[in-house]
Amino acid sequence: MKLADLVGNQPVVDLMRTGHLPPASLFSGIDGIGKKTLALSLAALANCKGSDRTDLCGECSSCLKAAAGQHSDIRLFEPLKGTLKIDAMRELNREIRFRPFEGRFRFFIIDQAETMTEEAANSILKSIEEPPESSRIILISAYPYRLLPTIRSRCQMFPFHPLSRTQIQDYLRDHGSVENVEMTSAYSEGSIGRAREMDLQETLADRDLMLDLLTSWCSRQSFSAVYQKCEQPPLKTDLKNRDRVQHYLDLLQILGEDLYFLHVETPQRVINRDRIEEIGHISHALGLNWIRSFHYHIGQAKREVDQYVNPLMCFETLWIMSRNEAPNA
Repeated sequence: MKLADLVGNQPVVDLMRTGHLPPASLFSGIDGIGKKTLALSLAALANCKGSDRTDLCGECSSCLKAAAGQHSDIRLFEPLKGTLKIDAMRELNREIRFRPFEGRFRFFIIDQAETMTEEAANSILKSIEEPPESSRIILISAYPYRLLPTIRSRCQMFPFHPLSRTQIQDYLRDHGSVENVEMTSAYSEGSIGRAREMDLQETLADRDLMLDLLTSWCSRQSFSAVYQKCEQPPLKTDLKNRDRVQHYLDLLQILGEDLYFLHVETPQRVINRDRIEEIGHISHALGLNWIRSFHYHIGQAKREVDQYVNPLMCFETLWIMSRNEAPNA
């Protein structure tokens, strides 16, 4: 993809246009916001035979090979069955010694770098620290803190930020890929990739599960009410899964925002307008201080899940903490 066509994170894209890419880079940020796309585009640009050094020509033999994933100087390493093992990184160590076959630079792009085993990560330390002048290494990760500190310290980090809802809405409208653009963009959490892959009806069904929990909480302000709901399918199984718990926390966060918007009387900002009456009742029953505290504890729970704390425990602790600060506790 041409750099001019990339959506969001323009400061990083503009910096990369200069061509002064460090020997080893770490592109960090949530999934689906263009980290891998930019890495592959930069690799193609570095070897493009066109006259414009700030963007791809898209027509030369080098660009065509890069677009087809067949450029001999661009290697993409991705996890196999969820893991990047030492054999793949040994292959990188061997290949990085060679000069470019047909272009100006060789690129070694490691996607989902946090999935490297410790053995695999340790094996590429020297390659990252002292790659040949004609080679560049780019690590891509949504969870950079899971990488070994020795890996992070040898890379220059480039943080990518979630896209705005407006940017995602514009993209979805331009590509005509979904019907409910506003709702899809809101639940995408700033990720074009997530927006494109989303099954909105499934997401709304999950949203209704979380709204049901909030309704139960509002009626009794008791953890036992939430616990009973969590012991029923599908939550009983889902809450043992880290990714599903993160998903539910994301949905609760959006519902929490709507609670706030209704409490401060800005209904035009509400996302879940198809449930605005229910959310309004909950908002005024719980109060502004509880809503603010709820937001804080959702953030805490998301961080703990990321750090491999038991996902069910994180989800239940959220409600226990909310119980401690409920209006009528």
